[in-house]
Amino acid sequence: MALPNLLIVGAAKSGTTSLHNYLNQHPSVFMCSPKEPHFLINKDIGEQRIPKGVLSVEDYKFLFKGSSTKKYRGESSVMYLSFPEFAIKNINKYLSKDVKIIIMLRNPVERAYSGYQHVKRYNIMESLSFEKALDQSENRYHNTSNMTPASRYLELGMYFDQVKKFIEEFDNVHVMIYDDYKNDFSSEIDSVFKFLDVDEFKVNIEKKHMVGGWEWKNKWIKLLMMKKLPFKTVLKFILPTKNLRKIIRQVFQKWSSKEHKKINPETEQWLKEYYKEDVQKLSLLLRRNLNNWTR
Repeated sequence: MALPNLLIVGAAKSGTTSLHNYLNQHPSVFMCSPKEPHFLINKDIGEQRIPKGVLSVEDYKFLFKGSSTKKYRGESSVMYLSFPEFAIKNINKYLSKDVKIIIMLRNPVERAYSGYQHVKRYNIMESLSFEKALDQSENRYHNTSNMTPASRYLELGMYFDQVKKFIEEFDNVHVMIYDDYKNDFSSEIDSVFKFLDVDEFKVNIEKKHMVGGWEWKNKWIKLLMMKKLPFKTVLKFILPTKNLRKIIRQVFQKWSSKEHKKINPETEQWLKEYYKEDVQKLSLLLRRNLNNWTR
């Protein structure tokens, strides 16, 4: 069973889930499920940090079972970008030096707030306001063995060193900007197919992936949805069809959620100053002016 030769390494909340699923439609590409095994960093960052993380090379290989006829076998673990020292070491250990790597980058201010809202939706450990979570993110992460790395809201947006290390180590790195991907999808997906040297292909973009912009109405509903409770096991017997359970969950989620608040303007400005120097260096590295991110 072959190991992957294509990695979408991040950044988190930059469109990687949709790209993963769109690439999986191409006849020459196989993208694994689950999307984010994080095998290449799990043991280094702490085995309890990634839900459903893959720890053994045998289990990692199994994710790509039946894909040997495809030109590409890929996965999309978005925390690889923010832990380049571990990811690069293990790419060199387990995968080919010719592995194709895709990096997707989003305005780090937007990414930080979107990342916070995502963790707040799906992780019961996140109960702080955005401002307090920013202030405590690194201490909390390093002092809590099972805290998700997605909670490192500031650090995940410090792209310059992360991207630089991948570009310096590997020849086949393709960097995408989220705004381009969102505003001119056809050109961006064609550029990916060109990078992979596969035929152009019209993907079906009707299905949306990881749609954000919402939050739970209160913490009790969140706990009800997120925690493993005995009645949920009973429901699996009462409603044995997975698709039916999914539909019921979606209906309940729509009823029990609301649009999340916009970022506080003062916090937004603080973040722009925080990322300003890093964005300037990234612009020089990529030979593209991205300074509008922090204006």
